[in-house]
Amino acid sequence: MAPVPLQRTFARSFGRHLVAALLLLLIGLMVLCSSELVPKRVSLQGKLNYKDAHVRDIWTLVQLGTGVVYKLPGQPLDSPGYPVPPASIVTLDCTPDPKMPTNCTKISRAEVSRVVAPVARVGTDMKLRLLVMVVSYMASSSCGARAGANVANLRYAYTGDLGYMNFLRNCSYGQVTYSNVTVISTRVLCTGFLDQCDEESIALNARTSATNQYGPAFMSSYSRFTYVLPYGLLSACGWVGLAELSGTQTWYTPDGDGVFNKGTVLQESLHNFGIYHGWRNGSEYQDNSTAMGLGNSCPSAPELRRLGWALPLAQLNRSTLATRTFKAFMLPATYATSDGNMIRIQPNWLLSKAYKKNLYLALRMKGGGDRDLLDEFDGKVSIHEVNKSIDNFMAVGDPRVSLLGTIDPSTVLDIPTYKLRVMSGALVGSTITVQICRYEKLPKECVEANLRRERKHRRVIL
Repeated sequence: MAPVPLQRTFARSFGRHLVAALLLLLIGLMVLCSSELVPKRVSLQGKLNYKDAHVRDIWTLVQLGTGVVYKLPGQPLDSPGYPVPPASIVTLDCTPDPKMPTNCTKISRAEVSRVVAPVARVGTDMKLRLLVMVVSYMASSSCGARAGANVANLRYAYTGDLGYMNFLRNCSYGQVTYSNVTVISTRVLCTGFLDQCDEESIALNARTSATNQYGPAFMSSYSRFTYVLPYGLLSACGWVGLAELSGTQTWYTPDGDGVFNKGTVLQESLHNFGIYHGWRNGSEYQDNSTAMGLGNSCPSAPELRRLGWALPLAQLNRSTLATRTFKAFMLPATYATSDGNMIRIQPNWLLSKAYKKNLYLALRMKGGGDRDLLDEFDGKVSIHEVNKSIDNFMAVGDPRVSLLGTIDPSTVLDIPTYKLRVMSGALVGSTITVQICRYEKLPKECVEANLRRERKHRRVIL
């Protein structure tokens, strides 16, 4: 083979190196461009807020120090994979949306810095200072003007003889009241985010408007804040009421289903105290015996207990309720008194796998805060189920308070799931007698026990 000339060898080597250099340069440019396109993660620390918008869940993080609100794609999970409870102080990584840096498209590495305090008993003499901001939009290049609700009508809805102040006072047995309710008009310039019902933007703009009108000292004198949206946003929002759970802020539409509905206002107010929706037959909101469902009445018995507004007359379990023996109780209506107005049952006589829920029995009647109680529940004993693992003051999360059914006066009801027989007496004023028996296998065990008791009672009379 003939030898390759030196010049040809040099040219080939130079060409290969040039191609390699160009390839490396091209790869570097591609990496640089891609790194600029991919948003960088940022580390955030703040309070985790939750709002149930009825059609979706809204999770936000209020950054400590700055107060900037970041919208999250969902509920954060900690390193073991457990959901982080609302109101916790949490640190997490946020991948921001390039078009809206306060929207996190992805979150990761969430760690709880401070565990949320459990739902606490509200206690006595709690006074709320509420500022209601009626929002209206001024026209801009982005969107048109939108009128707000009538301030005078809204003030009367809160402060009238049968208004929301009176409703909360009655339902809490005077333990929680509004010491000050101020209703003001707040005009803001319309923007795309406001017109799309971005509740955090609405709150920020309304508070800025109120601060400009009345000053920072005025704003700091309130402990609760309500925002009444302008007309015409219902379809954009998809809800009539919204609240932080737990928190201090609520939002309403300006109509008869929103801020002018006392059940809606009480429900959102109680969300601020950490109370979840009422359930029935596996469906959320369907317990119409309480404002936490779709009712216009006071909370149900388990909700009252969780709020700390009422105490049980008796707490029954394996050690306090013997088998084949009826125990009798005189139950007062929940509207009449907070002292001993419910029976709490912990059926720990069931197998451990079957014991998942506690029961509550309470007499509901029209009167006081329950003046608008539906006929379906009036003068009857309501039975509720509650997730036992959250039915205490040291647990957080949704206890799934669910209406199991009602018992008419002078009625016998068997509840085989819990191996219980319940007998109700006649209504006497605002009270009713309730007898409870548990059995091991069949309800007839309680029937036989009752017959023995009646025979013994007849012998005493003779």
